Amino acid sequence: MKKVLALVAAVMLLGGTAMAQASFGVGYVNPTHISLSDSNLNGLYAGLDYNIHFSENFGVAPGVYATYATKSQESTGALGSGKITLTEAYVGVPINLNYSFKLAPDFAIVLYAGPTISYGVMSKSKGDIKILGISGSTEGDLYENTNYKPLDVLVGGGVAFDWAETFRVSLGYNYGILDRNASDHHSFNRSYLHMGVAYLF
Repeated sequence: MKKVLALVAAVMLLGGTAMAQASFGVGYVNPTHISLSDSNLNGLYAGLDYNIHFSENFGVAPGVYATYATKSQESTGALGSGKITLTEAYVGVPINLNYSFKLAPDFAIVLYAGPTISYGVMSKSKGDIKILGISGSTEGDLYENTNYKPLDVLVGGGVAFDWAETFRVSLGYNYGILDRNASDHHSFNRSYLHMGVAYLF
């Protein structure tokens, strides 16, 4: 991960000789999870990217983003009830090629696509059980106690709408090309939809 961040920094420095624009973005993300069968996690992302323009319309934008997501799933039986809560956090480094074109003087559409290198810094589960009036709980680190792997490489793309070269609304989708499960019995590829807003400066 340190080498990847160093590469992103080098690309940003090289962009100093070309037209460049930084942005700060936040938004919603809903990654799938290997242990959650009926729905995705829900979370937020925040981060920076640095769009290096090679021409008026074409550029490449490396960035660094943090993501936090969680989800609770409940079940009820004849003897009691249970709830499992999953929480994950990631650091992601997207490198997106982008092409923009103006629809009006202050309004532009941006199409983007590229890879994202992602590393999970936390993946924890907490179980709360109540049987015959007796309560108990347990916690675990999925990276330490299961075959779940923290490293992921995703490919994806999306569309963004820029206003006055200052504000951006974006929608995209990423799909993981690595099997996050080290077990031979089951494979898992993480995917997620993301949508958000950004300030361009």
